[in-house]
Amino acid sequence: MLTETHQQPLIENIRAIGHSEAVRRFFGLLKELIDIINLPNGDARLAFSPGRREKGVISADINFFQALRIQKPRRGEVEYHLTVKKSCQDRLKSIEELVFEPITEKSDYLGVVVGQSNVHLLYQPTLRTCWEDCLLELVESTKRGPHSARHNADVYRAAEDEAFLSDLIRLADDPTLGERGMNGHAVEEPEAGYETSPDLPNRPHNLILFGPPGTGKTFALQPYLQKENSSLITFHPSYSYEEFVEGIRPEVINGQISYRIRRGIFHKACLSAIHLAGYATLADCLNDTPENRTRRLRQAPAHYLLIDEVNRANVASVFGDLITLLEADKRLGAENELWLTLPYSQERFGVPLNLFVVGTMNTTDRSIALLDIALRRRFAFREMTPDPTVLRIVDGVDLAQLLRTINERIEYLLDRDHQIGHAYLTTVATHKDLCDAFRDRIIPLLQEYFFNDWAKIQLVLGDNPAWGKDPDQRLVWVKKKYTASTATKLFGEMPDSVDEVITYEINPHLQRGDYEQVSVDAFIKIYQK
Repeated sequence: MLTETHQQPLIENIRAIGHSEAVRRFFGLLKELIDIINLPNGDARLAFSPGRREKGVISADINFFQALRIQKPRRGEVEYHLTVKKSCQDRLKSIEELVFEPITEKSDYLGVVVGQSNVHLLYQPTLRTCWEDCLLELVESTKRGPHSARHNADVYRAAEDEAFLSDLIRLADDPTLGERGMNGHAVEEPEAGYETSPDLPNRPHNLILFGPPGTGKTFALQPYLQKENSSLITFHPSYSYEEFVEGIRPEVINGQISYRIRRGIFHKACLSAIHLAGYATLADCLNDTPENRTRRLRQAPAHYLLIDEVNRANVASVFGDLITLLEADKRLGAENELWLTLPYSQERFGVPLNLFVVGTMNTTDRSIALLDIALRRRFAFREMTPDPTVLRIVDGVDLAQLLRTINERIEYLLDRDHQIGHAYLTTVATHKDLCDAFRDRIIPLLQEYFFNDWAKIQLVLGDNPAWGKDPDQRLVWVKKKYTASTATKLFGEMPDSVDEVITYEINPHLQRGDYEQVSVDAFIKIYQK
């Protein structure tokens, strides 16, 4: 493929497209394509070219297959064309706004068309995965596609150099700039065509919901998940900065191992947030004037990053040097905005003002006091406590009073962080459901809390003798008491320990699922003496 370096064809096609934000978005996608395929400018497998006969077109071909394209039809809105494998069509059919077009009759690939009015679909996870997988296959393919074009090195350069792209857009907007010098004058770009909201939500930018298990912390995330602008991740002990922000990952393609930089969910969430403000890339956002950046980010819709079980990972290690950028006044668009250079990609990076981070934390896993002090200063904390008022009366058992009594006893014997949440009982509608909840969830949880100290578990459930339950009404039974004589009979001699030993068992009827033999009073007399 021959290489040409003339800028004029590219400028003319940018002018014909007539939508600077769409052009920037396309070149943002092209930059991602370049990062994925990892081929240099001028490689024989590449043909990045502006339209010649047909104006308002810029395309990127790999091995003569169209991989990415932007086009302004004579009628209608700007369109983005992404190439995917035919096998992905079934996975994408559920997205009604997508249009599929064949490349050729016998091709293994097809084009996915996304209109400017549905531009958010360009970042739909399934579509992105299909497109990225296809790019890797096109690079290694021994086949050759039907397209032939000359490679224009300036298209590649515009994807890599934000300042150069800005100059091209200015020239397209005002051709007289070419006579005055591309960098001699600043020209205002047209306003972005995105919807704005009056103000950002009136809530903390960084919030952690904490409390005992079953208090509805994860359920509180559901309203955010129902919005299109949200991302969800669950932390675990081996989660790292490289997974969360960016890192180098190995990939096997046709038996060969290659390494490339992969963005994590936090990086992608920040990109999604700036897309909502009309920016194609973070570089575009950072290259904008501070006043314009502040205005656009404050008016843009909010994007939510939801982190479940946030304290199960080493949070200080996962966030790394980005912990400072999380502060509300250090975000892009804020009064004291900051950005830094990422260690792997060496790209400038900041956290946009319209990104909201909401995490959940189970206080029984790790005390809230053990969290990193720097993290605590940057997050607001909201306690989620058990809410007995949402519970009903089932077969004469007052579940609300039952939960209050159990939690009061746990708080006395342990602490408030180990209470039982109302979610353990919200689905209980029958006596069988109640028995199931105690056998499969509540009693095993108490065993873990008290390290199998059955005497304390009896105290919590009112099964201790002083409470006055009849023996058959207890959920935890005394299995056997070992005195000195019974111990000697068991071992043939007296063990070193001469203390009285008591063994326990869960009510055999409850354990076997013979719930008809488990009296309702077994639960009522937990809270009624």
